[in-house]
Amino acid sequence: METDYKTFYSSYLKEYHEVRAIYLKHLLSNIDSINSTIQKNELRTKDVNISLTKNTKFILQADLRQNYFHSIETFFELFFAFLPKNGKVPDNTEILRILVKSNWRQNYKKIEYIANGKLKLSLLDEIIDFLNFEVSTGQYLIYLGTSSKDKFNEKYQKSVRDSIESIKKLIKTLAIDFSKRDEYNAYKHTMRVFPTFESIHILNSKKLKEELSFDISNSASYQIYNDKEKETIVKTKLFAPERDFKMTEICSRLIFNMFELRSIVFGDRRQKTPNEKIAIVMFNKENIEDSIKHNVKIQDLNFNSKLIKGSSLC
Repeated sequence: METDYKTFYSSYLKEYHEVRAIYLKHLLSNIDSINSTIQKNELRTKDVNISLTKNTKFILQADLRQNYFHSIETFFELFFAFLPKNGKVPDNTEILRILVKSNWRQNYKKIEYIANGKLKLSLLDEIIDFLNFEVSTGQYLIYLGTSSKDKFNEKYQKSVRDSIESIKKLIKTLAIDFSKRDEYNAYKHTMRVFPTFESIHILNSKKLKEELSFDISNSASYQIYNDKEKETIVKTKLFAPERDFKMTEICSRLIFNMFELRSIVFGDRRQKTPNEKIAIVMFNKENIEDSIKHNVKIQDLNFNSKLIKGSSLC
């Protein structure tokens, strides 16, 4: 038995990342209540109590962060799977096979190319033929099946064009956030992310007086090694849960559009519910810029230690 494409389009969990973000944000707002529940599962003996609540806030923020990364990875896998090649759309009835057999390493490279500008998002403006309509690649990807000017007037078509312009900026930001994957890998592989530093203090070397200080207690650190340079690097990133939430929400809505419209064009929803009304998400510059902006004073910190040639460790 094989899952057919109609079932895949209609059953795909297009709301997955947004729902996760919502409940994680809710849990973050109710730490005391969550800790009370967690404490019921703590191991207690006459002499020992193993606490499980020391890092609840850290864990929830880490989950929110991972969920954001996963939403980006999911979006780009879908983006490249649906993307026309040489002006021709892929076989949408074979989309599950295309996704399962995806060359993810090659896709990671493409994401990096988008991030550094080697792969231009002007590709969304390229005109292709789809169901006997001339349509931009961006409209085919995000607003499938809404090309008929008889059914969708010029006001709608302009909204789509404006939305795609905003989406270009969003996709570029998603690519930049994802292309530095060492943080995502630290979460995914053996959970190598941990709380470390409380604060940073910058002193005047002559007066030995503090000039600046930064609270970095709400941060996550992970370690990487550059064996070629005999260098160890501890990277520290301040959590920004509100940005992670907003960016996950907006990324998830890209995924929503892609599947909501495909479940109608390629599925059998029109036969089952011919008069159904659906939501189509439009993206605007102001909303995207609000989601993109960082709200922490320090975004990235690197602490490097390097073995000097000729030195030895005691």
